[in-house]
Amino acid sequence: MDYKKLTEDLIKAKQAAIEAAEGDDGGSANLDAMTLRVPYTRESKVVEAIKEAGLFCRGRSEWIGPYYFIQPPKCGQGDSRYRAVTAMAKAMEQAGYSVLVYHQMD
Repeated sequence: MDYKKLTEDLIKAKQAAIEAAEGDDGGSANLDAMTLRVPYTRESKVVEAIKEAGLFCRGRSEWIGPYYFIQPPKCGQGDSRYRAVTAMAKAMEQAGYSVLVYHQMD
């Protein structure tokens, strides 16, 4: 795993999320997050790459498999958050990563 590339790709995904989050924040409050699966990697290195990209993650979760739940940056809590998470996931998927969008209503 190229952790520097991971950081760079996460920075691009973060920027996509910030741009997508602009606009109306109507809708229901949610706790949506992008989940990232990077097998055969060191958890500490992945978390470090996420933090270096300016994003937040508590660490790998085994809840739905070995995924990292990554919170979107600078967005609201309704439709804005939904758009931000969707944009992050799309950017990371286009970069070749295994991602899922986790949706949860508050």
